[in-house]
Amino acid sequence: MTAVLFAASLALLVCPTASAQEKDKKHKEGKEYKENKEKKNKKDKGYQDQQWHENQNEQTRPRENGALGGILGRVILPPRGTAGPRQLQGVPKGHYPPPGQCRIWYPNRPPGHQPPPTDCQNLYGARLEPGAFILSGDRAYDAEYDWREEERRRPGSVTRDILDILFPRR
Repeated sequence: MTAVLFAASLALLVCPTASAQEKDKKHKEGKEYKENKEKKNKKDKGYQDQQWHENQNEQTRPRENGALGGILGRVILPPRGTAGPRQLQGVPKGHYPPPGQCRIWYPNRPPGHQPPPTDCQNLYGARLEPGAFILSGDRAYDAEYDWREEERRRPGSVTRDILDILFPRR
């Protein structure tokens, strides 16, 4: 019987030590878990910051293919702090109107959904949707830019047709 009591008391002495060791182990694991989680969060935060920074730069970088993937014509915004017109690039030469005609071009539409080329006089005073460009000759004119001011600064830089389309005479 003494042996049983001795074994039971020994078990009681050993068990608290074992459970304390387990607690220490769990505590260390918890601490390591938290540290790893913090490292991962910092890494993710750095990635998110990098993504945010890249998204901010996209406003001044050329976009690949317009607003929707696969649509021709990309809009390039002027550098921040400047008052220049947006630029349209990526429109195939075959979609520019023939000499003496004009075409309205919307960057967020595929070529088959663009208005057809027409005589520039037919567009005088036409209401254009926001974001439109006017294709004339081999140039794309930003319909949201003040081309009258550009013509005042650099006479002969803007054709009369573009001025009449955007700013009709009364």
